[in-house]
Amino acid sequence: MRIITRQLCWLSLVAFLFTGCTTQVPPPAGVPRVYEKTIASPVKDETYLDPAQIDTTRFLAPPPDETFTRREIEQMLVLQQLRTPAQAERSIADLEQSIFRFSDVMGERFRKEDLPRTAQLFETLYRTESSLNKQGKEKWQRTRPPLFDQRIQPVARYSSSGSYPSGHSTFAYLAGIVLADMVPEKRTRIFERASEFGENRVLGGVHYPSDTEAGRRLATMIAVLIQQNPAYQRDFAAARKELRALLDLDR
Repeated sequence: MRIITRQLCWLSLVAFLFTGCTTQVPPPAGVPRVYEKTIASPVKDETYLDPAQIDTTRFLAPPPDETFTRREIEQMLVLQQLRTPAQAERSIADLEQSIFRFSDVMGERFRKEDLPRTAQLFETLYRTESSLNKQGKEKWQRTRPPLFDQRIQPVARYSSSGSYPSGHSTFAYLAGIVLADMVPEKRTRIFERASEFGENRVLGGVHYPSDTEAGRRLATMIAVLIQQNPAYQRDFAAARKELRALLDLDR
């Protein structure tokens, strides 16, 4: 079931914008143990945007109030009742914040071991969005759905950090924007997969719909801002060339 249907576009962002560890909450008894952060630790800790130079919470609406949150909980309870075992497994699998979760769109040749430059680009993007989405998480400290209402039964582990914005949604949509820029031939399916990635956090019971939408907005903001970074431009060009060659797209 698709929760988010609108594609958000923030192309009016302008150049003046440039001027941790969390406790893991275990799943209920009987739910498989999984890990939320599964990207391999990189050699370098570089990012494409310095969080010390931009406060993204200035450009995001605060999370909804309690009345709206309760309406979201009711929506999530309906999804929980309708959730199939296959959907639960899909939600659990999408805990892995890796570009290679898009292999069901890109094909079986889309593998980390064959795409080192591509892997490095998206690992740096992951670190970039992670350093920025924690600004909102720490500022607003929105309570996670299972902690707000015990009727919500999550299907997997989740972080006790703030719920808003969703880091998974931010990563998925940022990855989708960049991947679609590299392979526009698959743009529609890439964006569908990116949306599903974030929505699976709602289906899995660990984020509100508004968390995932805020993640999409933040991702779009980041995608615009990094375009001016020479390191990003360099890494993107190298990864694009590598990926398109592997997929035989420039013949």
